[in-house]
Amino acid sequence: MIQTFTNTQNDVIRYLYNETSGQENALIEDAMLHDPELLDFYLDCADIKLGLDQIQLSPSDKAIDNILNFSRNYEPKI
Repeated sequence: MIQTFTNTQNDVIRYLYNETSGQENALIEDAMLHDPELLDFYLDCADIKLGLDQIQLSPSDKAIDNILNFSRNYEPKI
């Protein structure tokens, strides 16, 4: 089954996450060359993705202390 390409924001996001084929890449890149709004959307998404990739999630020191204190004082009820 051959699918036709449509310039959607979903296609651009898939492109950004390397979830498109080589043929789709060529179509998306060509579309972005001819559609400044689509290119702006791609650049905005790339910036957001970069920010998300730099987020480091870690628990607060208080949460770690609470877990360790619970663990130290835990007595299983058998």
